[in-house]
This record gives sequence, C-alpha cells and structure tokens, in this order.
Amino acid sequence: MIRLLIRALFLLSPLLLFVPFSALAINLEPVKKIAVGEQPKAIILVPGGNEAVTTDFTSKTLSVINLTTLEVTGTIPLSSNAVEGVFSLDGKRFYVTNWVEDGIGTLTVLDYPGRKILKVIPMGEKPKGIAISPDGNRVYVGNWASNTVMVLDTASFKLIATIPVGLVPSRIGMAPGGHELYVPNFRGGNVTIIDADKNLVSATLKTGDNPRSVIFSRDGKSAFISHWGTGEVWIIDTEARRVINKIPVGEHPKSVDFFPDGTKIVVANYKSDSISIIDVREKKVLLTYPVLKNPSGVAVSPDGKRIYVTGWYSNDVTVLDYIP
Repeated sequence: MIRLLIRALFLLSPLLLFVPFSALAINLEPVKKIAVGEQPKAIILVPGGNEAVTTDFTSKTLSVINLTTLEVTGTIPLSSNAVEGVFSLDGKRFYVTNWVEDGIGTLTVLDYPGRKILKVIPMGEKPKGIAISPDGNRVYVGNWASNTVMVLDTASFKLIATIPVGLVPSRIGMAPGGHELYVPNFRGGNVTIIDADKNLVSATLKTGDNPRSVIFSRDGKSAFISHWGTGEVWIIDTEARRVINKIPVGEHPKSVDFFPDGTKIVVANYKSDSISIIDVREKKVLLTYPVLKNPSGVAVSPDGKRIYVTGWYSNDVTVLDYIP
C-alpha cells in the first residue's frame, strides 16, 4: 500500500505534461526520497559495502546512507563546500574536493570507516572533478577556476604534477587501464586528454558546448560525455579520437553512470528535472523519467536493480527500482 502511495505521488508530478510515460510504468518504480544535506552534488557508492555518500555542497557535509534501510546513518562535517568524491579501492579512504568561493580550495582525505579527517590538502581555485588511478596510487583533481589538473601520491599526499588543461575543467574521468585521463573543459568546448604515465597533455579533442562529465565503456574503446550546452551525450571513439554519435537527452545533462552490465547509462538532466536511460548498443534513449528538483548526481547499484539520484534543490536522494 505504501509503495502504491509513493508511486501515486510521483505520477502526480506536473512533469507528466511532457514526459512519455507509456514505457516508464514498466521500467522504473519509485521507492523512496531520502532527505540529506543542502544541495547534494554527487552520490558515491562505497566499494564492496552497503552504503553511499552524498556530497552536500551548501551544508559542507557528507551524508552517509544505509542502502538496505534507505536511511541516513551519519553526517560528516567538512571545513568547506563538498563537491565531488572518490573512494580508495578498498573503501577505507574517501577523497572529496572542497570548493572555496574566494581563494584556494582543498582536498579532504578521510578515514571512512573511522569517519575521521586524515588530511586537508591545498589545491587550486575551486577544485571540482576527481578521479583515482586503477591501482589506487594516484588521485587526480581538476581545478574549475585554475584550469589545471593536480596529481597526488596517495601514500605520501605529496603533489606529483600540476597539468594545465582547458577552460573550466569539470567532472574528469580515468580510462580503464589507467593510462589516459579525460578532462571535459566546460567553457573550452573541448576535452583535454592526459597521458597518465607521463603526466602530460597528449591531445585536445573538440566537442560541443559545455562538456560536463565523462565515463568509459568497460573495454575503454568508447567515452561518453554529457554536454550541458547541447543537451546531448556524445560518444567518442577513444582509439581514433573522434566523435561517432550524439544522443539527445534532456536539458543541461550533468552526471552519468553505467549500469554494471555495460549495456546502458543513466544521465541526470538538471534543467529538465529528469533522468534519461540510454541503450549503449542502440545508441538511443530508452526512457526519460521525472526526478525533482534539478537532479545532479546519479549512481547505479552493483546489481543494476536500483538507481540513486541527488536533487540539488530538493535536498534529497530519489531511489528508483529499475525493472527490465
């Protein structure tokens, strides 16, 4: 009965006026909305665990969610605005970028099981995107206002390199294998490709307006880049370094995540108040579903049965069951 009531509340959304629901009722089932901190930016699943963390930008906190009970079990305070985060491979450390409006931002390193801050490291201006190498030895931080990517050694916390990139680097991504880092430059209209072995720029790829986030196929042969300005997800052939497809989604797409089988991706459409699920093989949108308010971060559960979406202005996480 409760599930039916929750579903009814979702379906009464004014977004019904423009979202095609013919396929939606079969494929997505609303489960719950979980209240978190103010303006949750990203949601990151804990490796091998049963928890997720949201980066609550305005609250300057991390909210810890139990994914079985779907309840917030803890809040971790930070010294400044939380933006993006990444876990170490064993889930014991959590690295989160901290945005400072005027001045140098930081990277906070946490002992995650102990919920304790280990180190706060100065970065560039407005650090945002973050990635970790496959072996866990290096962390990469993109500085939104400094137009650089910084490389840190995770054992010593020492800075290895500062690499100039394009204008306003956004959500960066490490290719499988760890040899290349893709940096979408939001104001540059391009993607900087960094040789991660040499910490040097190896290429710059022209894209559409405002590339925002990047993820890769399992084999690393394709990169999927959301474009805030064009309302599309572009598919890049990483070997030929050329655009092979453009898929229209909603307005101002932000975060993207793969389903675990690699056949679909989910995209948060910030301005459209919706998410889109894309069939990677068919290169088309399977469905679009309303999610309030201004979805920002997305994550898919390891079994592919559940989707988590942060609402930037609703201050919550929408939990959806995916039903094939």
